[in-house]
Amino acid sequence: MTEAPEAVNIAPGVWRIRIGTPEKEISYSRLADRAPRIKELEAYPRQEFPFAPGDIRYTIGADHSIGIRIPAPPHEDIFGFGLQLDGIKKKNRVMDLRVDHWGNGKGQTHAPVPFYLSSRGYGIYINTARPLKVYSQVGNRKDAPFIPTPVDRNPPPDEKPAHGWDAQPIGDAVEIQTYAQGVEIIVFAGETLQDIVAKYNLFNGGGALPPLWGLGFWHRVPAQFTAEETEKEVAQFHDKNIPLDVIGLEPGWMTKSYPCTFEWQPKRFPNPARFTENMLNQGIHINLWENPYISPEAKLYSSMLPLSGTHTVWLGIVPDYTLPESRKIITDQHKKAHLDIGVSGYKTDEVDGFDQWLWPDHAQFPSGLGGSVMRQIYGLTLQKTYQQDLFRKNNTRSYGQIRSSNGGASGYSNTIYSDAYSHGQFINGISSASLCGVLWCPEIRSAANSQEWLCRMQTAIFSPLAQLNAWADGTKPWSYPEVENQIRELIELRMRLLPYLYTAFSEYNRKGIPPFRAMLLEAGFKSQEKIVAGKLDARDNPYATSQIVERNDQYMMGPDIMVAPFYEKQSQRRTVYLPAGTWYDFYTGKAWQGNTSITVDNDGKVPLFVKEGAVIPMLAHPVANAREALNAPLEIRYYGRTDGSAELYEDDGTSFDYEQGQFKIRRFTVTNKEGQAPILEEKVIKADGPSLFGTVKQFSTMSQEK
Repeated sequence: MTEAPEAVNIAPGVWRIRIGTPEKEISYSRLADRAPRIKELEAYPRQEFPFAPGDIRYTIGADHSIGIRIPAPPHEDIFGFGLQLDGIKKKNRVMDLRVDHWGNGKGQTHAPVPFYLSSRGYGIYINTARPLKVYSQVGNRKDAPFIPTPVDRNPPPDEKPAHGWDAQPIGDAVEIQTYAQGVEIIVFAGETLQDIVAKYNLFNGGGALPPLWGLGFWHRVPAQFTAEETEKEVAQFHDKNIPLDVIGLEPGWMTKSYPCTFEWQPKRFPNPARFTENMLNQGIHINLWENPYISPEAKLYSSMLPLSGTHTVWLGIVPDYTLPESRKIITDQHKKAHLDIGVSGYKTDEVDGFDQWLWPDHAQFPSGLGGSVMRQIYGLTLQKTYQQDLFRKNNTRSYGQIRSSNGGASGYSNTIYSDAYSHGQFINGISSASLCGVLWCPEIRSAANSQEWLCRMQTAIFSPLAQLNAWADGTKPWSYPEVENQIRELIELRMRLLPYLYTAFSEYNRKGIPPFRAMLLEAGFKSQEKIVAGKLDARDNPYATSQIVERNDQYMMGPDIMVAPFYEKQSQRRTVYLPAGTWYDFYTGKAWQGNTSITVDNDGKVPLFVKEGAVIPMLAHPVANAREALNAPLEIRYYGRTDGSAELYEDDGTSFDYEQGQFKIRRFTVTNKEGQAPILEEKVIKADGPSLFGTVKQFSTMSQEK
């Protein structure tokens, strides 16, 4: 028997549905960094509930299974379900949403966030930490409102059906199954899909705001580098005038790793305090690689042993970080050994595996959680432990990397990375992540040639975390001398855009708008996909199944800049789709009328396109690191022929004082009257915090004729 649950309105365009007793389960929102931002949600206009009474239904089985059915007629498109590197459209798909290395595109991924968007203007969040099986417009109930008419696949020659036989008739619902005592569903509605994503992020406490230095350039050194070798590598960056903000140390910094001790290796780092001090004196921050599994030789081992699960990973115990005692032990050690001497953050590895890589489903933990739920929340729990108990407690922001995350992660200052190396997947990952409240960055490690190296670096530079990871290959930005100058210019441009990027992240924090986001969320954008008709093949395609080919190879950075990297077969020349409106070349100001496709050639610069009326605050000159950006003069660039404005967000760049309202906002407005030169006006609209950047040195108008 199916039942229809009640939807309770909790904010404009936000409703809560309860099935069973969800309070007996772990929800992702309980693991979020902050409580829902109700005040910000209340600023939205009221919305009608996007379903008719009784549309959403559920069943509870004798085996404690919960089945949820949410209408999604065939004309609706479904997007999301977490970080999915094979595309963002999830129409007619079956997925197992569970944490794993991304592989076959069937739901297992680094962040299987149970949140999806509909083209009809709503979002659905299944707020439970249980693994889910999702049938997205797959399967046809006999009592469904929409039932396709069966078609004879093999009609006689004189009978012509109205349409062809379909091996997978489209369903009219998203059906979800899990095993739990209860489930909470959050329904979001909004005027645009961007509004819905923003509401999801605000429900989970708002987006992450990294420290300013986190948005600079990162370089991870080879795994067994010593302090001396690392210092020499940093000196090379200086000698070559290549900006650098963060040095990442890989496993060799520890006495033991795989499993770990979290203690400095004295043969490689005989004086870690002096090493970190030396780096910080140059404006370079230190990020430490670790995984959370504790070696029997670690000083923490005996105290953590009774607080760990039944199974080991790499023969290291697995602490239960849902317990306050475990959180205190690890953060006390990290503060004393790392934070107190100047370490700035962590790369938390190996929390994304499944089956043979981590613990089995039947593993048990002291908190009472089983192995399957603990896998879903382990990366999320570690983010909460470090951000709340280590960094916020000591009023210092961090930015790092994590191998798994999930729902409720919007406020955590970590980017996800993976062992996927397809350049197309890199670009798709940036878009996909924006639909589910996580940040994703590509890991650039090596390349087959200089052209590929340059193209991959372009994507890395224009991502939430700009990094080269040389842990195994020892590569450097200058490893291909023929493109060294172009790569230097790329990194310098990233640094010049720090004011724009930092403001975009502040919008993520305060308003929930992703700083890097899929074109799906951009007004005037039309989906770029094609259907490849299936060809009958008795071995490879016995049902002549057609294939939908998506193109998610461009994305928005901040409110006004569209990024379209060169990649793979499009490394020399590529097609860019310009949404409705007028768009301008970032470098030259050349104008194009939108709602069309153009072809661009690779001249060493990543293609960047700017909206009509955009005002871009950026540094007037390149800087070596974020420290040099402090109080540095600004250039304000204006693109277009209509009036425009932009805000510039400023705080101290490092602490959590902004959460108490200690930040500043400047607004730059450009008035453009026909026959007159554009006029720039600056106004401080909030003056409760420090200035981070300097005064305006240059005002540039970047508009050529169409």
